[in-house]
Amino acid sequence: MFENYSYKKKFMVLLLVFVMLLITAYKRSFHNLFQVIHEYKTLSEKTNDINKKANNTEKLTKEINYLDRVIGKEGITKEMVQQGIISFASTEDPKISINDLQSSHVFSDENYRIISNQLDVTGNCNQLLALGYGFEKKFDYSRIVSMNFYTTKKNNTSEVLHLKMIFQNYENNK
Repeated sequence: MFENYSYKKKFMVLLLVFVMLLITAYKRSFHNLFQVIHEYKTLSEKTNDINKKANNTEKLTKEINYLDRVIGKEGITKEMVQQGIISFASTEDPKISINDLQSSHVFSDENYRIISNQLDVTGNCNQLLALGYGFEKKFDYSRIVSMNFYTTKKNNTSEVLHLKMIFQNYENNK
């Protein structure tokens, strides 16, 4: 049957069959293989990105914990901060008396919100220094931004030592 055809025509038919087999093989198996390889590359890039971001989240949590220590805990209401200040001052040293506690002052900007509390306590010098140090080291609801010692005369006879402390919390509005 193939004896009547020339070598040139036989070669062309063979080349055509070979091309058809190549196309069929590409569509049936090689195409899927190339898609899987491409998908593997994109997924491996995504996993690398996720791993990098996971390392960044650990760094971010460390930074958040540091900022909480520096500027006070986030997500605490101003009433909770005020109650925490009162309870800490009263339990730290029972001989210290709270002279004045101002209501919270709130300052808002487009980027942040600052909540300020002011506490005035009386006692002797060592007690007030210990209380200020305790607030600085142990109290984590808010941070002391100002401490002021002053004296007042009571009934023109004795002087009373006061410590006025200003606490501030910073919250991000975004």
